[in-house]
Amino acid sequence: MSRHFATASIVQAAPGFRELRIGIREQGQADDLALIAVRPMHDTEDVLAAFGWRLVSPLEYVAGPNEERAEVERCEPAAHGGAEALRDAVRREIRARTRARLLVHSSARHFQPVLLNGDHSADPIGWTFVVGVNHDRGHGWVTSTGTVSRGPRIASRADAARSVRHEYMAQMTEARIEEADDSAAYAQLQQQPGDVLARLLLIVRNGGTVPVEEVTAEQVEGPVFRKGDRIVCGDGVTRVVEGMAPAVTGEPARVVVEGGGEWIAGNCLRANWEDVLDAHRRSNAAGARVRTEPDPSNPEWRAALAELGEALDYLRKADPTVRVALAEDDAREAATRVHPDACGF
Repeated sequence: MSRHFATASIVQAAPGFRELRIGIREQGQADDLALIAVRPMHDTEDVLAAFGWRLVSPLEYVAGPNEERAEVERCEPAAHGGAEALRDAVRREIRARTRARLLVHSSARHFQPVLLNGDHSADPIGWTFVVGVNHDRGHGWVTSTGTVSRGPRIASRADAARSVRHEYMAQMTEARIEEADDSAAYAQLQQQPGDVLARLLLIVRNGGTVPVEEVTAEQVEGPVFRKGDRIVCGDGVTRVVEGMAPAVTGEPARVVVEGGGEWIAGNCLRANWEDVLDAHRRSNAAGARVRTEPDPSNPEWRAALAELGEALDYLRKADPTVRVALAEDDAREAATRVHPDACGF
């Protein structure tokens, strides 16, 4: 029987938003097969139990990466109300991201959660995202109940977040239930066990879509890559795609790279030169705005700062030149903290 291991850490997932992020991987595999991401006020062991995993060994804290690790095994998902609430939060995110991409914005990316009451909120009430590229670039939004923005693209992420809050308050005031809550999509997600939900969350977090109107435990898909695409695999190495591997019932989609290796598609990042160049353009434009009249109280300035962070996060993974430069900066900073007079690197 295969052994599985969990890695848990509390991460700053977006400006003003932290989450407990748990990855599950199979022994001998470099990339995760499932992801659980919930608000950080929950206990790691309880979260694992909600999605059908239990500890085999005690959680061990690892100081360097600031995370906990343990061996885990499958179990029956916890059935109490708290566990169901955790699963519901993940269902809402899966549905929201998928509806945004399938119904209106096929290019939707860089999702960020919107909270109602800052860090004291239990779960996001929606997400904002980026659509389009270059001069056609803008923002859209989707609520946690599945309502997707359908008008013109919004100039800033801050304005998109305000639209989410406005829609949420309108729903509360009118005491109306979104049609999406009664849709076949949500009903199908409610039927999925916790471990399948964790696999679906990994797929949508990595830019894939799930056919939520028909999703079953045997139909877990991932993003599709084309022959010749450059991708960053789960181990951080850039490779060239040969094609998609034949589908296997109950298994996530896999991509075949040059040399015959296979990687879970949902854990890979598209890194064609046009994608990298677009990220450079976005980071340059955002960086110029951040440097011009810095004002943390200005929503436009905060949106530019968030955009700069997103672009650099992508480039850190997709552009080896940037990856080396950022690693060097991190090393210099670490050295000067210990030796303030360090020089001649």
